[in-house]
Amino acid sequence: TTPHRQSDSDLLGVPSWLLMAAIGILALILRLTCLAETASIASTQQLLGDAATYYAWAEKIASGSWYGDTTFYQAPLYPYVLAVLMKFGGVAVPGIRITQALFGSLACVLLAAATKKVFGLRAAVLAGLMMAAYAPAIYYDGIVQKTSLASLLLCGLLWASLSIQARLFSRADDASQTVVTPEPRKTPVLLFSLVAGLLLGLLVLTRENALLWIPLFPIWLFWLPSSLSRRHRFALAGTMVLGLVLVLLPVAARNGSLGGEWSPTTFQAGPNFYIGNNMHASGIYEPLVPGHETPVYERSDAHRLAEREMGRDLSAREVSRFWFAKSWSEIRQAPRSWISLLFQKTAMVVNHFEVPDVESLFIHQQYSVVLKLLSFWQFGLLAPLAAMGIVLTRERWKELALLYALIAIMVIAIVGFFILGRYRFPLVPLLIPFAAVGVTQLFKAVAQRQWRPLWMPLVTGIIVAIISYLPIHAENHLNASSLMNVGVAAGEQGDLRSAIKLLEQSDRMQPDIAETNYNLGFAYKQLGQIQLAIEHLVKAVQLEPDLLTANFHLAECLEQIGRFEEARVFYTNILTIEPQHAGAKRALKRLGGYAPQE
Repeated sequence: TTPHRQSDSDLLGVPSWLLMAAIGILALILRLTCLAETASIASTQQLLGDAATYYAWAEKIASGSWYGDTTFYQAPLYPYVLAVLMKFGGVAVPGIRITQALFGSLACVLLAAATKKVFGLRAAVLAGLMMAAYAPAIYYDGIVQKTSLASLLLCGLLWASLSIQARLFSRADDASQTVVTPEPRKTPVLLFSLVAGLLLGLLVLTRENALLWIPLFPIWLFWLPSSLSRRHRFALAGTMVLGLVLVLLPVAARNGSLGGEWSPTTFQAGPNFYIGNNMHASGIYEPLVPGHETPVYERSDAHRLAEREMGRDLSAREVSRFWFAKSWSEIRQAPRSWISLLFQKTAMVVNHFEVPDVESLFIHQQYSVVLKLLSFWQFGLLAPLAAMGIVLTRERWKELALLYALIAIMVIAIVGFFILGRYRFPLVPLLIPFAAVGVTQLFKAVAQRQWRPLWMPLVTGIIVAIISYLPIHAENHLNASSLMNVGVAAGEQGDLRSAIKLLEQSDRMQPDIAETNYNLGFAYKQLGQIQLAIEHLVKAVQLEPDLLTANFHLAECLEQIGRFEEARVFYTNILTIEPQHAGAKRALKRLGGYAPQE
């Protein structure tokens, strides 16, 4: 055996700590530059969707509602972090974005440090630079979403876990063809185990699907090839479980005190599973009720629809179970279609396109030179490079088993529900170390003219690249929807002229989106241009007859210009969709038409 070589502590004469600091500084510069460039986007000022919900939730917490009054439906850690920033730092949206830039920069350093534990300093530096310059990472660090916090926690978890391994596992060094002994135990390994448990618990409170990783870590600690005794392995596993319990037990007890049912996280798994697996599922997010894409409706719709079908009041857990049962019922009705959907979603996971939610990387790239210049560095390039790295390092499978398992379980978790770019982002920190070592090993083999070992990694990378660029997503439609959301944000700020300009641009890009035409109609209605409003609202209803808001505003516009009979038709149509719609009832009484009794 040999001690760590000099290259493990420096590269080209530069100390490793200085290289890590440089990675963090570069990442921060890129992120702060992008923040400045995108500050004028309406959706970064007027928050929409999950961002608006998290911000409002954080304001409520900061105002004194730290315990809350209902069970958690969405992952709670992120709004509590925002609340702390608001309460004790006095920050608003700009301050949150800057804080997340710091989170993202620290994540780059932690990922580099984690990579160093298994692949050495050269690959570690490249991994840190890859994360620092990864365009979607820069984008997610700049929007009010939990992705940035989750990325920081995951990179910290990787660093803590691989630090445990580095102190227990003797690994082969590819460069010197010697055996590198375990690292000196300057820090007690139990401390790293406790930190890993705490970080995993916090990650579960940010990304619920991280729950699936919990059994993996104790199994890994007992499987890890090492001379460590069984008693010490139990101590490591117990310390990690202690960290988990310290984080998750208070949350479970809180949920139990408010809802009568204990849960360490949230109660939205059932509805989300149904959205991703019902007989009409497309693989991406579609709300239970058309037009109700925001969290304001998600929980109430899931409860209301479940209780209406069951004919009784349901608890939060019963609602989740209802949607799971409904999902499996529909799967049994069309098993072949579901299996086909699973294959489609698996291909979506490795696709180059970053599926937007409310906000979009596509929109931010229109404003940011940083994102435009780095647009080539995205999942469509990362996935093939990581595949090459996995093949190149396959002989070290025992040492890398934890990373393999984390990737496999996360892919299953993503495919099991539905695909959004930010939902698959946890794969990025898991794949980048393999991409980095793949690139370094590739250059080394080329420099030494060792061609034979390259054919399998290159073929694998090419196959994954082809799969990554298959035309799976309706990219134009999704990008147009994102543009529409920016228009909505501009409208909510009171800038109707800019809103209409953005919405018209969205409509030209993809003219068959009902929500775009509804928002255009609503904007024209607010400006008093009723004929244009009617034109777009009619189109919205034609595209999506059950869109309540479009029906209602169309009926109001028709009533406003004296077309009462047509207005009655649409008011009545609303009541066939939602019998308790108070506005439609009042309008029909006002017009002398039929309205159900109160």
